[in-house]
Amino acid sequence: MKKLALAALMTTFALSGCSTMDNERTMVVEGQPMDVKVVNIPSFEVEVAPRKAVCDLTATDGSMVESQCLQYRQTYQKNYTTLNGNIQGFTYEPNYRYMLDIRQEAVTEEGSNVVQPVWILNEVISKTAE
Repeated sequence: MKKLALAALMTTFALSGCSTMDNERTMVVEGQPMDVKVVNIPSFEVEVAPRKAVCDLTATDGSMVESQCLQYRQTYQKNYTTLNGNIQGFTYEPNYRYMLDIRQEAVTEEGSNVVQPVWILNEVISKTAE
């Protein structure tokens, strides 16, 4: 979770010049709450691992639930990070390594003014059996 937050924060700062949106949200990075900008990113590539990893997700009642999450990394990264959510339009099959072109959109949750990054599939670049 810590790596995901840090990766999202670094990606947000690195690509913040590509967006005109001013949506901010508070994330916990290395134990400290920080306000970060959630930006629209029209296209970036990620590699999805052939196996899911065990991760902790927050349930609707606020409790932590153990689940299986996708693992992803960008082409310049060595280690995988768990994705606590889904990629809209993407259907995962185990034992395949995927290269995906995706986009990120800032979406405000209904009933609250919380801005969340949502990943949406642009294209499956490759699908390789492992």
